[in-house]
Amino acid sequence: MDQGAAAAEQGAAAVDQGAAAADKSAADAAALAADLYAVVTHVNKNCNADLLEAVGALELSLTQIKLLHHLGEATQELTLKQGAELVHVSLPAASRMVDDLVRRGFVERNEDTDDRRMKRIGITRDGRAVIGRLNAARLSGLEQFVAGLNAGERRTLGLALSKLLARPEVAAFRPEAS
Repeated sequence: MDQGAAAAEQGAAAVDQGAAAADKSAADAAALAADLYAVVTHVNKNCNADLLEAVGALELSLTQIKLLHHLGEATQELTLKQGAELVHVSLPAASRMVDDLVRRGFVERNEDTDDRRMKRIGITRDGRAVIGRLNAARLSGLEQFVAGLNAGERRTLGLALSKLLARPEVAAFRPEAS
């Protein structure tokens, strides 16, 4: 076999190894995602009684809750159109949803200072209280889950989470210590 053929054969083998490694990496990622799904599903089904009770008592749709979260994170009032896009509903549906939230005192709607035809929406103090109540209920469920872990499981979970919390986009959602 000449040197060119040998080099081509080595190159093909390297490509095959790279493809096998990529396949294994994709399979590992899929398995990890399935494991994470199992944990998240367990927590959602078994540790969210307080959250579900709070949602039921508020009689809010999940889309309304999602909009309140977006408004709570916004640095300024949003246009009604922006709100509709964030929660993936039509403008008329967003308008009806906001009407209900305004009626309940969770959102305020104002005319845009530059364009009176445009309406802007922002969260109120009561709306922030709703989000705080829902977040406290979520945290309570997770506290129940962690309380059911043994010391070794808590330590392992803590180590894994510390790596993820090093990412600013993850750490930004860590609640303040009380």
